Amino acid sequence: MAQTLVCLRYFLIGGAIVVGVCGVIESVCAGYFIYQLYEYSPLTPSNVCGSTITLLVMGLITCMIAWCAWQFLDFTNRGQVMIFSIALIIVTILNTSAGIWALVRHEQVDLLPISHLEHAFELAMSDDKSLWDRMHSKLRCCGINGPADYRNQNAVPWSCCDMSSFTSPNDDKGICTTMYAHGCQHVVMNRTRSILLHIFLLALCTVLLQVCFITCMSCYVRACRERMARRKELMVVAQSFARTSKDLGTDDSLLNQQSKYSKASNDV
Repeated sequence: MAQTLVCLRYFLIGGAIVVGVCGVIESVCAGYFIYQLYEYSPLTPSNVCGSTITLLVMGLITCMIAWCAWQFLDFTNRGQVMIFSIALIIVTILNTSAGIWALVRHEQVDLLPISHLEHAFELAMSDDKSLWDRMHSKLRCCGINGPADYRNQNAVPWSCCDMSSFTSPNDDKGICTTMYAHGCQHVVMNRTRSILLHIFLLALCTVLLQVCFITCMSCYVRACRERMARRKELMVVAQSFARTSKDLGTDDSLLNQQSKYSKASNDV
C-alpha cells in the first residue's frame, strides 16, 4: 500500500507538469486560431471566436493551476488534492462547453447578409485593398463571388490573376491570361468551418488529458482513504491487545502480538 501511494504521488507530480505544458499548448493554439479567424475578417461570419477565446482563457488558467500545484500542493494532503481536483474539474467542464460550442457553430456557419457583403466590397476598393489582395493571392479566389464582381470597376485587381499559369515571370508581359474563377466568400466559409473543427479537436484532446489526470487523482485520494482506514483498524486491534494483556497480566505472547500490530500500523 505504501509503495503504491508513493508511485501515485510521483505520477501526479509528473502529471501536473504535463497538464501545465498542455495548458501552454492550448493557449498558443487557441491564439493562433483566433488570428486565423480574424485574418480575413471582412468575409468571416460573426460570433465564431467565442469558443476559441474560452479555450485561450482556460489554457492560461490551467497553466496557473499547474504552477500552483507544483509550488504549493502537498500530494500527501488529501484535502489539497481534492481542492486541486475540483478546480481542474471546473476547467474541464468549461473546455467541454467550448468544444461543443465550436461544433455547434461549425454547423451554423452560413452566408453573410447582402448588406454586409456590399459594405465589405466597398472597403475592398479603398481601405481594405491590401487585405483583399492578400486574401486573393493566398486563398486563390477573386472578389466575393468571382471576378464578375469587378465588372463595374475599371479593372480586376492583379491579385486575382492566377500566376501559376505563367511558365516564368517574364512570360506575362503585363497581361493576365487566367484569373481565379471562385469567389472568396465560400472559400472563407469553408476555411472557417475547418478552423472550428480544429478548435473542437483541440478541446477534445485537452478534456481527455484532464479527465485522465482527474481519474488518477481520484485513485490517489481513494488509496489514501483506504490507508487511513487500515491504519485505524490496526490501531484498534493493538489497543484491544493492550487492554487484554493489562487485564490478564503481562504475557510475552500477547506483547509480541501487540508489537506486530503496532509495526503493521506504522508500515501502512
